[in-house]
Amino acid sequence: MVADAVERTPLARDVGRKVSFRDYFMVSLAAGLGYGFDAYAVNIYGIVLPVIAAGLGASAGLMGLIGSIQLLGYTIGTIGFGIAADRFGRKDTLGASILLYGATTTLGGLVHSVPFFAAMRFLTGVGGAGELAVGAPYTAEMWPARFRAIGVGGIVFSLFSLGYILAGLAALYIVPRYGWEWTFIIAIIPAVAVFLMRLLIRESIRYVVERTGSGSPGRNQGRVWSILGVKKRIGIGWLLYVANAVGYWSLSLFLTTFMTKKFGLSPENAIKYAVAFYTLQFFFSYLGTGLSELIGRRPSGVLGACIMIGATIAAATAGSITTFAVFGGIMIAMLGWLWGLGDTYIAELFPTRVRGTCFGISVGGGRIASVFAPTLVGVGIDHFGPTIPFLATAALWVLTFVGYLLGPETSGKELEEIADGMNATT
Repeated sequence: MVADAVERTPLARDVGRKVSFRDYFMVSLAAGLGYGFDAYAVNIYGIVLPVIAAGLGASAGLMGLIGSIQLLGYTIGTIGFGIAADRFGRKDTLGASILLYGATTTLGGLVHSVPFFAAMRFLTGVGGAGELAVGAPYTAEMWPARFRAIGVGGIVFSLFSLGYILAGLAALYIVPRYGWEWTFIIAIIPAVAVFLMRLLIRESIRYVVERTGSGSPGRNQGRVWSILGVKKRIGIGWLLYVANAVGYWSLSLFLTTFMTKKFGLSPENAIKYAVAFYTLQFFFSYLGTGLSELIGRRPSGVLGACIMIGATIAAATAGSITTFAVFGGIMIAMLGWLWGLGDTYIAELFPTRVRGTCFGISVGGGRIASVFAPTLVGVGIDHFGPTIPFLATAALWVLTFVGYLLGPETSGKELEEIADGMNATT
């Protein structure tokens, strides 16, 4: 019952220093672009939700239920693809997840059937979640310790923000001309392009070293819970990702709906505000992760949670669109800070041989709670208006505060050193 013996060898400890700039940058770029088009695929639904709802004659509660079905797929995909990444490798599993969410997003725009559309949203969630469950650990294993948060949380998550921006622009310029369906249909094109890009990247060197030492990939997955310290670290992951996942999907899925209902904006103007907010989020991904390289992951996480609580309260209770533009922009931007940092931190906490599995369980645990968020927020909007459901999400970030206080500091440390520290965390 020790952290992986392979990780203690000189070879394993040195691999992080031997990866070339091209190799680690290309992995983060491929993972980030995959994550970006995942953002497009999963967020286009929320962005054009008022248009889809009007076309289908559906209530916010029904649209929230479909969002919850998507998040059920996200939960299953996070855990399943995390396990697959440890068994079959990072590179191939990443490619499979990208093709899955690209194909199912396209299919969702081809058939006007609510049950079929909901099924495609479920599968899009499975594939989209798989991209994160593979991409974050993969990038963490390739980047040097002193810049790791910039690679995992900065580059990768900022491209997620860019994916939302592209979805917003597609909604603005495609929906009025061709209908909402075409914003879904075109998703297969970038998915295939990113899938082919994986031909230019190499497998994680740490994964290859571990697999060579263990003799067979995934041989120790069944003993995850027996690894010393793993239960506490997964528990920390659950705390961080209940807040991250519930908060993100509560806020982002109904962001345009909030503005149309509370301030009377047209769907087009609401989308313009949302695009501006996510442009700010792009930069906050680097702000939060870059700060964590300077002052540590834990202080940056605690500071981010405090800012998020204040911004959410101010945004939810704003009396004008001008006030909401300020505090709502900060609120959405802080999601980039907290998600980018959280992705990095959880990917760092576990040994290479079970990193994908433990990352998937950690993030997936939070996503179990998030499954209910869209339905509850949608029903809440129907019954109480938009303010109260948004305001309630402010309490979530107390979990972030607690999670970082309980966890170890990882900034600047090699992954093998962090894994060895598990012996002292029981």
